[in-house]
Amino acid sequence: MKVLHVSDLHIGKRVNGMSMLDDQRYILRQILDIAEKCQVSVLLIAGDVYDKASPSAEAVTVFDAFLTDAVAAGLRVLAIPGNHDSAERIAYAQGLLEKQGVCLPPVYAGEVERVELEDEHGPVEFWLLPFLKPGDVRRFFPDEEIGDDYSAALRAVLGACAIDQGKRNVVLSHQLVTAYGTAPDRADDEIKLGGMDNVDVSVYDAFDYVALGHVHRPQRVGRDTVRYSGSPLKYSFSEARYGKSVALVELREKKSGDEVGECVSFELIPLVPLHDVREIRGTLADVLAMGAESDYLHITLSDEHPQLDAMAKIHEVFPNAMMLDYNNVTVLIDRPQTQLTADPDSMDTLDLFSAFYESQVGNSLDDEQRAFARKLIAKVEDSAAKGPDGQEEGAQ
Repeated sequence: MKVLHVSDLHIGKRVNGMSMLDDQRYILRQILDIAEKCQVSVLLIAGDVYDKASPSAEAVTVFDAFLTDAVAAGLRVLAIPGNHDSAERIAYAQGLLEKQGVCLPPVYAGEVERVELEDEHGPVEFWLLPFLKPGDVRRFFPDEEIGDDYSAALRAVLGACAIDQGKRNVVLSHQLVTAYGTAPDRADDEIKLGGMDNVDVSVYDAFDYVALGHVHRPQRVGRDTVRYSGSPLKYSFSEARYGKSVALVELREKKSGDEVGECVSFELIPLVPLHDVREIRGTLADVLAMGAESDYLHITLSDEHPQLDAMAKIHEVFPNAMMLDYNNVTVLIDRPQTQLTADPDSMDTLDLFSAFYESQVGNSLDDEQRAFARKLIAKVEDSAAKGPDGQEEGAQ
């Protein structure tokens, strides 16, 4: 049986104020194309279907179209809610959807949803474990010492499952999973709670494959068959250097005496986005000379001075540029403020402006800038000296 493992779709997400819906439609279509090309039977979505617990109508429409196309392609779809999802909303119409081959588990009420599918080697048990906190679990296990321990909570939940080790077992889980005290590699914008919410990888020791969601960078945790698929798109500039992929998992025959996970092989298949997320550096002139493109960009300018209307000029060439800064910002912030050596009351407007400019930028006005500032100040002072009718103040 071939299974495609994805997670953290975050449908409806906006990055730096820009909608990702077109990019998400594109990458979801690509995922279905991969499933068809690789003759996949089951699509696993390991949480964070949406970016918000109350998704927009547009986001729901995108996911609805994705599920419709997946079912039309003959895929069984198994999905769980993540911490960004509402478990109640994800479970909506589950009875109707299950008849179409889409399983979205009910809100956790003490039991983990189990789906059994078969291939030529026999049954495969899929366990759909939604995102859980200790508070979601304690009341169902009053005799267990759970407290605020995420590992203890998940041990209790999975320990109550009747797992047949003679069968192939796959669990979907959306948690922060650590191995030997080491947390997975995460993007800068992912929430970090100091390790209080971590689940130890040993909690999943009974499962041949653990399809994880919650962390956006694809990686193994502890063993090769415990994996984060990562998000299908880059949602942060801290991910600019990292590629995205989906995990193609093959569940082979499980023979007597096999170790857990020995019946599993996998391959990472790269995803190609509609627009990449990149960082570029250089002077404004050099950046503009690179030529037009539509990627999402974080541009860092190396010009000595701030450039007039820089972002407007950049958007003419790079319409999807998202962020702009200068690589000397930290230096400027750390510089000691320029101290005036003269009484401000004795300085003319140009000298005051020159001192202000130096205190903010760290450099003195050059001759060309000083000449421009002098003309501008003269124009402003001349305009201020005239009344609303253009006459000199005080003229009759």
